Amino acid sequence: MDSLDRAIDLVSRWKDNRKKERAEVLDHLDGVIKDCQASTKVWQEYLDNPGKPGDRWTLVSWIGPGRAKQLYEINLRAKARIEDLCRQAGPAAGRFVVLDDDVTEMAYRQLKPGETGMEAAKTALENLKARSDYLRRLSERVRHGKPTAASTGKAAVKKTGKKRAAKSAKKKSAPKKK
Repeated sequence: MDSLDRAIDLVSRWKDNRKKERAEVLDHLDGVIKDCQASTKVWQEYLDNPGKPGDRWTLVSWIGPGRAKQLYEINLRAKARIEDLCRQAGPAAGRFVVLDDDVTEMAYRQLKPGETGMEAAKTALENLKARSDYLRRLSERVRHGKPTAASTGKAAVKKTGKKRAAKSAKKKSAPKKK
């Protein structure tokens, strides 16, 4: 979700005259949050009605191919929304969006050694809750237009400002060559 962070940094620096574009970005973010909620429902549905245990290797064998396909389709929608948002924010954000990790929790993975499908589902729910909270915070940043210190470059100036001053002082005091 690195591209999404970059996009939100760019959008939060937009001036107040871009309210329509900001509203579109917020619509995309709200859609991604809804996709996370839909994914949460699928995982919770599995926990409420787990069925028979699957094999020790794949998560799909535990939750079933129907639910795995639902989760995949939800993830595709969420990724498309993030791609649109990043492209709208500008080329600096959308350049590597296709390389970002999945937004929602997918079922197409192997189980860790000793992990059960129930444990993987609980972990997926925790991850989805954390991502939803994170997306809500990003949404608030867009609403209020507050860029982070790292995105404005203030943090880099504070760290390197003294070194630059020292280098420029050395250059000024160095004797001229004949």
